[in-house]
Amino acid sequence: MQEETEIRLCEPAPFIYFENGQIAVTDGSTVWLVIVTCEAMRATAPPPEKSLRRLARYAEFYRDLAAASIRRGDDIDGKVWVRESDVIAARQSHGVRGQNLHTLDRV
Repeated sequence: MQEETEIRLCEPAPFIYFENGQIAVTDGSTVWLVIVTCEAMRATAPPPEKSLRRLARYAEFYRDLAAASIRRGDDIDGKVWVRESDVIAARQSHGVRGQNLHTLDRV
């Protein structure tokens, strides 16, 4: 069985470009650009907010969603999209990597 490679945050630092947030992740050999839609940022936690602060604060949560997409093969040309539906699904299943809704709201 093949061992999963850890996906981690990398440079550049999170930034907002037009309406969406962007972060970079890597497995050590490939770098992906993760595009977090403004709707996804607003759906992450109350109150609904689209900001660089929110993007940076929840970067590891978005990284985990992106890593799941990468493992499923949902990346396209080095880009991974995190959409509102991804955030809602993760919150409904009590978060990513053991985070529950209460933990996610307090981050």
